Amino acid sequence: MISEKKMISEPKFALLLLLPTIVILLGLLLYPFLYSIYLAFVNLNLTKPWIGTKFVGLENFATVLKDNEFWLSMLTTFYFTVFNVAASMVIGLAAALLFNTKFRFRGLARSLLLIPWAMPGVVNAMLWQTMLHPNYGLVNGLLLKLGLISDPINWLSDPKLALASVITAQLWTSFPFVALMYLAALQSIPYDLIEAGKIDGAGTFRIFTHIIVKLLVPVTLVLLVLRTIDSFRTFDLIFAMTKGGPANATELAGVYLYKQGFMFSNFGVGSAGSYVLTAFILVFVILYMRILRQRDDH
Repeated sequence: MISEKKMISEPKFALLLLLPTIVILLGLLLYPFLYSIYLAFVNLNLTKPWIGTKFVGLENFATVLKDNEFWLSMLTTFYFTVFNVAASMVIGLAAALLFNTKFRFRGLARSLLLIPWAMPGVVNAMLWQTMLHPNYGLVNGLLLKLGLISDPINWLSDPKLALASVITAQLWTSFPFVALMYLAALQSIPYDLIEAGKIDGAGTFRIFTHIIVKLLVPVTLVLLVLRTIDSFRTFDLIFAMTKGGPANATELAGVYLYKQGFMFSNFGVGSAGSYVLTAFILVFVILYMRILRQRDDH
């Protein structure tokens, strides 16, 4: 007599197939997350291995909060975030309005819009580093030809200009995402509403301010959350372009944390600082979400 083999159920079989991926993701995400929490409460310095690992409680957090360099980096990060987010929202909306109109080669133009956004941060940094070079950079070359400047400008060496320069470089790679999100929202607006506004005698400006802008509020708040988080955690572009210089003029919080952890080997301080930075990001996110919730309630 042939015994019937016990068949495994479909959900269990699916889970069995997904198990290797789940284990890998847990190893790559959960373990580093838990280990970073552990590091935030211990004193670990690889330059002095004979000291060993010592539990210090909240001492690392106190060290970060008492460090003037940390607060200076947070202030620089705040300036960087405000100007970068505001500019990317304005330019992104303008680009979306442009690409929402019909013109020749519109499809090609939309495709080209993705190039800066798809460009890796380090590649974008090298591109702008070359363009802003004082001797052979494209920016100085154009300004000199137009007669707007008489001498080359050291964009990345001048503390007064370096932050504006890296904001411009970050803006180049961030506004296309905003434009695509706004473009999708614009195309979802019923054309009947715009037609009704025209019938009522509303001009282009009133239609934009009273219909389009109001309907774009939800996507605007979502973009504010995403762009704020992205700006606060910017690291690769800054480190590749200026490494936080000159004179710490472009040292964002991410660069400060990198220096603490990987240059000074203060892994505990670096981990604690990362959670302090996370707390600041959460404050902004909660604020945005409350505004969005209040709008939905009304």
